[in-house]
Amino acid sequence: MDIGLPIATAAKEAALAPPFAKNNQLFTSPGATAVGAHTKHAERALLLASLHDDDLDTMHRWLWYAGRKGNISPLHHQKVICREIILTERARLHLVWFGRTIYIQRLNDELLDWNYFSEVIWQDASIYQAATGFLLSYARLIGYPSDLGIAQSTGLVNKSVTWHTWQSFRTDVLHHLAGCDMHDRYEYGELRLDCLNQIYCLKWLGLTYFNVYRDYSSYFGQNYTTLVALFALVSVALSAMQVTTSVDGVPAGATIVSNRFAIATLVALAGSCAILLALYIGLYVWNWCLIYFRRQSRGR
Repeated sequence: MDIGLPIATAAKEAALAPPFAKNNQLFTSPGATAVGAHTKHAERALLLASLHDDDLDTMHRWLWYAGRKGNISPLHHQKVICREIILTERARLHLVWFGRTIYIQRLNDELLDWNYFSEVIWQDASIYQAATGFLLSYARLIGYPSDLGIAQSTGLVNKSVTWHTWQSFRTDVLHHLAGCDMHDRYEYGELRLDCLNQIYCLKWLGLTYFNVYRDYSSYFGQNYTTLVALFALVSVALSAMQVTTSVDGVPAGATIVSNRFAIATLVALAGSCAILLALYIGLYVWNWCLIYFRRQSRGR
C-alpha cells in the first residue's frame, strides 16, 4: 500500500492549518463546509485579490528603501505621532503612510473564522501566506484595549469583538506564526508612500504607485516647496556676494567666484522652470490622453 500520498496530505494540512485554535475563533460560519468546489475557487480568487498586489511583489527587492521588516506601530502609537488612520479596501495601500496619514485595510470577519480558514484558505499556499501575513499585521496593530477601541471606531474591526476574545485570538496567532514564512509584502511593515512612488517609477511600472493629489495646484504646491526654499537661500547668498564684491580692494578671485556662482544660479533657475513647464504640459497631455482612450474604450 502506498502511504506516501496520505502522509504528504497530512503534512500539508499541518503546515497550512489555521493560525489559531477553533475555540479562539472570533466568528463562526457553519455554511463554510457546505460550499461547493467552484464557489471555493471563486472565494480564493476574491480573497487573493483583496490581500495581494502584483506591483508590491515586483518591487519586493526594493521595499527596504520604503520601510523596515516587521516595523508596525500599534494603533494608539499612530495617534501619539499625530497620524490620521484612513480605512481602505485596497491591499496595495495597507500600512502605507505619508505625512500624517496612514492607510489600513479593513479586517474582514471571514479571516477570523476557523471553518473559513480550513475550508477555503488552507488548500492554496500563496493565499495562506497572504492571509496569515495580514492577520499578523493586525496582531501587531492591536496590542492593547485602546488599540481595539480605535480599530472599531474607524471601522477596521467588527464592533462585536471584545478585548478578552481578541487577546486570546491574538496570542494564538502570534504563537502559531512565530518563525513562519510570510508573504513577501507582509515581511515589511509600514511603507513610506513617496519612496514607493520612486521605486515604482524607477522600475518603469508607471508614473506613481499612488497619487494622493487630485489637482495640479496641490501637486506642485506640495512637491516643490523645497525647491522654492532652496532658491530663497541661493538669493540670499547672491546678495551677500554682491555686497562683498562692491567693496574696494576685494581679491580678483572672489569676484570671479561670485560671477560664476551667479551665472550657475541663473542657468539652474532657467533649467528648473523649463522642467516644471515640461512636467505640467506632460501631465496635462497624459490626463487628456487617458480621458480620450477611456471614452474610445466605452464606445462614446
